[in-house]
Amino acid sequence: MKDTIRIDSVFLEYGTLKVLRGANLTIVRNHTIGVLGRNGCGKSCLLKIITGQIQPQFKHISYNGKQLLNLYKEKGLINYLPQHEFHPKSIHLNRLLYYYGIDQHQFIGRYPFLKEYLQLPFSKLSGGERRLVEVLIVLEADSKFTILDEPFSHIMPKHIAVVKARIMELKEHKGIIVTDHQYKNVMEVSDELYLLQDGVMREISDEADLKFQGYIL
Repeated sequence: MKDTIRIDSVFLEYGTLKVLRGANLTIVRNHTIGVLGRNGCGKSCLLKIITGQIQPQFKHISYNGKQLLNLYKEKGLINYLPQHEFHPKSIHLNRLLYYYGIDQHQFIGRYPFLKEYLQLPFSKLSGGERRLVEVLIVLEADSKFTILDEPFSHIMPKHIAVVKARIMELKEHKGIIVTDHQYKNVMEVSDELYLLQDGVMREISDEADLKFQGYIL
């Protein structure tokens, strides 16, 4: 049986605003799940619920059939890329790799164009370069599951291609969730695709489905 995380019956409300109304998702290792949705639909909220950053009114989360209140407490199980920059600008790339337990030589061997930045603080990198580094570090860190919130935003097209290629390689031994407004990139790397709309998940087959649901014209 493949490692599986199941998220069922997630309800999240803020006053009279019903953000999530029974949302559910199943993540399997060796599989990439794409999640699409308009701004404010609750995508980031759902990801933060999965990672324990938000506690909703109700949720049921299990790993291989065992209910877990907080996935992040299971060492090596899951890691998360938020949609905003989240490392201090004073930190150097080589130290960041060390903190994440990533072999520096293997990392630079895979991404040689980043070698010149090893000894530099984040503040010396452009915004797009910092975002790329954060995406790649979260991908390369040792975990069974990885959640990526907006990994394609703010980076150059040639680097988007690098990220997409690595997602396709890493899903051989990881389960991955990816969400981004660049829906075509999400579709290209996903084995399954969902649209979060009106607080629930709707399975999507192709662009025609997205048009039918009103997500694209």
